[in-house]
Amino acid sequence: MTQVPADKVERPRLRELREAREAGAGVAIPEEQGQLFRRLFADEGEPTGYGSHAAAGRSAAAEIAMIETLTEQLAPRLHIASQWPLEAMLYVPRLGRIQTRIRREQGAWSVELEAEQDTTTRWLSGVRQRCEDRIAQAVGQPVSLHLAHLERT
Repeated sequence: MTQVPADKVERPRLRELREAREAGAGVAIPEEQGQLFRRLFADEGEPTGYGSHAAAGRSAAAEIAMIETLTEQLAPRLHIASQWPLEAMLYVPRLGRIQTRIRREQGAWSVELEAEQDTTTRWLSGVRQRCEDRIAQAVGQPVSLHLAHLERT
């Protein structure tokens, strides 16, 4: 039997690492990534308000991720489209489908978003300026972002 010094840290064995992975749709996902995903997107139904700093941190991270997803879907369309106005249906996880109308106006992009869900419209109204800034940064030109559903009511 081999003696192991007490101060030596034992690394997990290869078999233990394999067992710590989650199987889903034929793909093995490391447990750490699964936990991160759950923390980012499992904030629904958690208490908010005073004392909920952890939930606020997750919510902010999820909000940033959704803004990035929206930007990643919009920016390439602005660069490759040849006909204007451009209409496209976007799908953003947790926000649902968002109808998009894009026009080129006086050296700037005019982007109109119309969400199918009222909760998405409310969320977009709260982050409209941040979305506008992020899209403008991605395309390198000024962007004017409008919410169609709010303007009609």
